[in-house]
Amino acid sequence: MRKILATGIALLAGFTLLACTAVRAEETTTPATTIPPTTTTLTQEGVVGYTYVNVEDLIDQIYADVYDQIYAQLYAELSASLTQGLDEAVYSAVLAELQAKIDAGEILVPLNAFQDQVDAVVDLAAHSVVGVTNYSGTRAVSLGSGVLYYFDAAENVYYLITNQHVIDGGDNYKVVFEDETVVAATLLGSDADVDIAVLSFSGKGLSQSLEISPLADSDLVTKGRIVIACGHPQGYDFYGSVTMGVVSGTNRTVGTDPVLYIQHDASINSGNSGGPLYNLAGQVIGINVSKYATTEIEGMGFAIPINDAIDVVRGIAPDTVG
Repeated sequence: MRKILATGIALLAGFTLLACTAVRAEETTTPATTIPPTTTTLTQEGVVGYTYVNVEDLIDQIYADVYDQIYAQLYAELSASLTQGLDEAVYSAVLAELQAKIDAGEILVPLNAFQDQVDAVVDLAAHSVVGVTNYSGTRAVSLGSGVLYYFDAAENVYYLITNQHVIDGGDNYKVVFEDETVVAATLLGSDADVDIAVLSFSGKGLSQSLEISPLADSDLVTKGRIVIACGHPQGYDFYGSVTMGVVSGTNRTVGTDPVLYIQHDASINSGNSGGPLYNLAGQVIGINVSKYATTEIEGMGFAIPINDAIDVVRGIAPDTVG
């Protein structure tokens, strides 16, 4: 940088010297008709000619000619110098401030935002998806999953949706929590055609932190939307499993069932039945039901649209849905 400044100063000094010489030559020129008294033309080998009024005018012209070259070199050297001189503490402070803005949501990072959505759904499911065991007398007949969709604060009663085939053939039922504690449940009603059942249980004395899952409008579900399935595949040894996929299709017909299913590729197995299919907003768009489970078929899960489930719930517990 010093070298560049020195070069510029030398250039200006040289031009000034020439200018002074020219001025003195002008002063010795007597015939006013030969050289105009207000201008002088300076020409020297290797030097551009200038027409100027005084030294300041000459310097201005020289400055304009050499400015771009000197400025470009000076700027490049200054930039390199500043970059090399960045203090690590300043750099760390900038990164910390950036991370703080990301954490506060002022700056959105798409991948982080997506992970946050998934985390929120998983957290909700941990407090809203329960196990349902079906008994005939004292003999366990079947087990599946259920999702809490309503809480009656006045009566301290929770309501859940599951599949009808989960409670089929039984006469008493237990809701099972992740810590393996159980509570008796009451079957309020079911619909075998749609494969939906509604149960309730008392919240009195429960130590679990339970949450209600909001219900979406399944008519708005479209192909390609990301979905998350929650439940207990193959029993309670895999309690609270979470799988993710996309909606593969809507209005799917399976056999002679009257339901037009939501097809998706989130992994579900026996035990997932009755569990929710969430969208990324944490809303239940369907109730999972395993229909195809053979070695020849992979990635074909089906869910009863939640609107169909709501229609059944309205006939059983109308005060619990809008």
